[in-house]
Amino acid sequence: MKFRQAVEDFSGKLTGSDRVLISLVLGDPLKVAFQSANELANRANVHSSTVVRLANKLGFDGFPGLKRALHQEARTAFDPSDRIRRRLNKADESSSLSMLIQSETRAIEAIRETLSQQEIDAAANILLQAKQIYLVGRGSAAPLVIHLERRLRRWGFQAIISLNMQKRDLAANVIGMGEPDALISFAFQAPTSLHAGYSALLKHANSVGAKSIVISDSFGPTLRPNPDVLLSVGRHDEAELSMRTGPLVVCEALAVTLAHLSPARVVKGSETLEKLRCAFRNNET
Repeated sequence: MKFRQAVEDFSGKLTGSDRVLISLVLGDPLKVAFQSANELANRANVHSSTVVRLANKLGFDGFPGLKRALHQEARTAFDPSDRIRRRLNKADESSSLSMLIQSETRAIEAIRETLSQQEIDAAANILLQAKQIYLVGRGSAAPLVIHLERRLRRWGFQAIISLNMQKRDLAANVIGMGEPDALISFAFQAPTSLHAGYSALLKHANSVGAKSIVISDSFGPTLRPNPDVLLSVGRHDEAELSMRTGPLVVCEALAVTLAHLSPARVVKGSETLEKLRCAFRNNET
């Protein structure tokens, strides 16, 4: 049983400590595979018994069973050259710029470990069928929401943004949601980044026949209810840094996939935009 799949399939309650532990494991499963329960607990600032309880809760034979699963995944995901490269990436820490470049490079490379093109395709096909696309986010997700909304709008998609809204305002903003609309929700580990009313919003989307997509970091598999498509990417230093390089790449991959799946629509949207720009310029007074 794979750890990520165990988290996604779990239908019980996850505590705040559970979520922190899950983020650490998904952020760097190879590191956790060689740690003791006490070492992982210290990183998460929880008691070692919490680690064991989480492993049992997810269906593993205690923490040893969880580690065996991670070892198996590590053998599949990383060949010797990968492990050498990962060690070398940590060697040069002579400057902040160097550390940042290495960190973000690893974050991009980690996308391949947690996300597939099939999942991107599934999300893109939902958007192609949508009459309106609702984008919801908060805090550090705001630049991603604005970036993706601009991409969609320029290509002729009808997009509605809800940024940093309280529950009452968010409810008013999505009152028109229905079939076959789509919801894109950005949900990250930082408490200030998870928008208000997340669970209620996904339940509402499901009840009115709208499809839901969540773009997230390793926090994503712990969120309930589950969306129709989860685009979740982890990073090995997620507990220390909060840059959104991985999710930004996911947004770009989603936009590029839309262009590949529906080139005529994208070309028409771009041509219409250019015609409007020219008309506006020619009529300036």
